[in-house]
Amino acid sequence: MNRLFLKQISLGLAVATACSGLIFSGAEARQKYTITKRINALSWKINAGQRANELTLKEANSLRDDIADINNRISRFKSHNGGKLSYADENKIEKDLNKLSLRVQKKELSKRAARPNE
Repeated sequence: MNRLFLKQISLGLAVATACSGLIFSGAEARQKYTITKRINALSWKINAGQRANELTLKEANSLRDDIADINNRISRFKSHNGGKLSYADENKIEKDLNKLSLRVQKKELSKRAARPNE
């Protein structure tokens, strides 16, 4: 009976160790997107959408202008706050990036839906 009990405990420990390894590796893989990373990702997405004919040149340029406006607002906010963004300003920029991201996604999806089935 002792051997069976020890096998169950060792099996339980092995499973717990494996699960904890998965939990930690998942947490380590997650990283916070900074505003700069989000702007770069959106710029890349706009360029990719234009290459894939999901965005027209006019739409892509309009979205790029919006990114430039956001960058200008960031510069203005930083100049008023000693070179750093305040939490309130950071939240405003994040909201603008969320709106822009949704616009990019809607434009790309509307073009995909309009395409005939291949």
